[in-house]
Amino acid sequence: MKIFRFLPVLLLAACATQSAIDTSQHHARVGEYIRAFEVLDEIVKEQSANGGTVDESLATAHAAARLQFLRSRAQQHIFQERENDALVDLAELEALAPDYPGLKALRARASHKRAMRLVGRGEEYLMRKDFVGALAAFYESDKILPGLDEATDGMDRVREATSRLTVRAQEQFLEAIRKLPELRFIEVQYHAGNVIYNAPNRLEAKALQTKAQRENALKAMATGRECESEGRFGAALLDYKSALELDASVPGAPEAILAMTREMQAAVLVDRAQVDMRAGRFDDARAALGEAFELSLMSRNDIGALVLQTKKLEGEKRYQNARDLEVLGKKSEALAAFEALAKDWPEGLSDEQARVSALRGDIEGAGKEWTDAEAAEAASDLPKALDHYTNSERYYPNWRDGKARIVRLREAIAKPPGGGENGGGQGNG
Repeated sequence: MKIFRFLPVLLLAACATQSAIDTSQHHARVGEYIRAFEVLDEIVKEQSANGGTVDESLATAHAAARLQFLRSRAQQHIFQERENDALVDLAELEALAPDYPGLKALRARASHKRAMRLVGRGEEYLMRKDFVGALAAFYESDKILPGLDEATDGMDRVREATSRLTVRAQEQFLEAIRKLPELRFIEVQYHAGNVIYNAPNRLEAKALQTKAQRENALKAMATGRECESEGRFGAALLDYKSALELDASVPGAPEAILAMTREMQAAVLVDRAQVDMRAGRFDDARAALGEAFELSLMSRNDIGALVLQTKKLEGEKRYQNARDLEVLGKKSEALAAFEALAKDWPEGLSDEQARVSALRGDIEGAGKEWTDAEAAEAASDLPKALDHYTNSERYYPNWRDGKARIVRLREAIAKPPGGGENGGGQGNG
């Protein structure tokens, strides 16, 4: 039968899938989590190309490997002193698995390492009496980890060093800060704070500090919007939170944080839907995509495309099921399946309309031959009845008890005249 032609292909695909999973697990056992994910990601892309179906066991292993991949890559970023990249990976990991083991510890490690590296930079500037560079580094460190003792101590030492300057020198120092053509508001903010520390009643210094904080917050908002436009929602979320910490009244920050949080939640639902759709759980996939569509504003086009892809994958699965029934000779069941598919796909999915027409013709032909055979048998014309039953069997093999009737009539026709039972007995139709 035709179905056996597909067995080597199916077995080969299953072997390739299991081989990839075994290879990935081997890499994971030796701590090569990035390579473990890449092995599975490559075969997932191959299987999903052109709307293909990803094996359920592969999809499950791929989702688990992705979590290990994000954690491992974050660790690598931390080691390579790319803490911001690490925090973006950890934000994505949190969106997928908020309670993933080691997540909080890694985030704390990335933040602390970044903050301490900035403290070290500040110490170098301070040794060279570059007070502007020192205060910028200490201030940035304190922004990452508010209240960090090393950063606070560094800012106090910069304040003490600048306070020992002559009045004229201090005025010139602050004047230089105000006139910086590139508007380095981190230094402005710090020096305004220094003035307030030494003279709490200087209202103009407070206004300058407020302005600097606002400018820094607006800059963080602009960076966040750039990340958002590029689809880097985790990075955008970090920038928006930073802006809100700098200035609680910065316009749009709470709304942007909420929007990015929803986008991250939507991304988790989309990932879940893709696993469900590849595993054939189409109702679950549609439910997840519908929820993601309600949450997201930035990814609705992509989500809509996945909804259509889900419908197509489901249609292809239904088509294959109907073809299997046809190959197995169950033409009535196959016809019903193809008719239902054609109704749901009026614009056409494949050749289901042609198969409906062909199957309907075979079933109608078999039915007509069957009726004629019963009429001929009732008239005791056994050769004619046998011919019609044979034709019916050609139209629809194994339909009803056609084979048994053909055997019975052949035996009856083969009996010699007058030998035994009457060869023209009635059928059992």
